[in-house]
Amino acid sequence: MFNGTGFTGTRRAAAATASAVALGIGAAVFATSTASAAPAAPSPTPVCTAQDVAVWINISQPNGAAGTIYYPLEFTNTSNHACTMQGYPGVSALNAKNQQLGSAANWNPAYPVSKVTIPAGGTAHTDLGWVDVQNYPASICKPAASTLIKVYPPDQKGYVLGLAGLEGCSAKGAPYLSTTVVRPGPNGD
Repeated sequence: MFNGTGFTGTRRAAAATASAVALGIGAAVFATSTASAAPAAPSPTPVCTAQDVAVWINISQPNGAAGTIYYPLEFTNTSNHACTMQGYPGVSALNAKNQQLGSAANWNPAYPVSKVTIPAGGTAHTDLGWVDVQNYPASICKPAASTLIKVYPPDQKGYVLGLAGLEGCSAKGAPYLSTTVVRPGPNGD
């Protein structure tokens, strides 16, 4: 029986299905061609590279313990997108001739490793331990002024330079630097 609108709508759907079958197109294909596409998954946040960050030692917030001063080593995201870091950075001190002073920083396992997302313009940090070089005999340490730090973001081959201005050991084997894993926020927050 005709009810005004239902018969016509039903007849059109039946005619479209019959046409699809007549053309050799299965009804399932016809039905799925009218469905909307699923939304695309969001792209993962990229890993921070040396080109994405600026580094600096926050000498205004030292924290001393047993002959070592711990400074926040800040990673500021200078890119226009968020990026992630996970793990330990590679850190060494350089003299005025850009030569490495002594050994690179040891890893301090004080905190668990976790992925840190740094928004564009945001900052993350690690604790950079800098031993008072006077704790070593001069013949073992060979004290020298550092002018820069060379920092490799975790799992990266590129590096970034930052100002240092602290005294280091120029002899290898006197472990005067250490670093913790990268953690969220600036200045030890």
